[in-house]
Amino acid sequence: MSGLKIMLVDDSGTMRKIEKMSLAKIGHDQVTEAVNGVDALAKLKEGAPDLFLVDWNMPEMNGLQFVGALRGMAEFKSVPIIMLTTVNTQDEIMAVMKAGANDFLNKPFTPEALQEKIAKVCPPK
Repeated sequence: MSGLKIMLVDDSGTMRKIEKMSLAKIGHDQVTEAVNGVDALAKLKEGAPDLFLVDWNMPEMNGLQFVGALRGMAEFKSVPIIMLTTVNTQDEIMAVMKAGANDFLNKPFTPEALQEKIAKVCPPK
């Protein structure tokens, strides 16, 4: 279905497995996994993804810090980022968007909801 290369950044192995299965269900199978922002930054040397799916709460470098780091790098200023989170107060959502995320999706989510968000930030070319 899709040729998108996606980087999934989440410290929970169980959540990564669920998220990866959701992505596969909607046709996305080119997924690189990272356990936190530090790991994700290191894995960028292996190739740039077309989309980042990022958890908020992670050790070492959380999602908000990771988004800020990405947006500070010229080559990643425009790569879409969807924050996946259980955090959902108005202030926290505004912080995510101000840091440079394109959208957010509350956990738990359905594959269909994920597909809608991906279509919104990565429209077909």
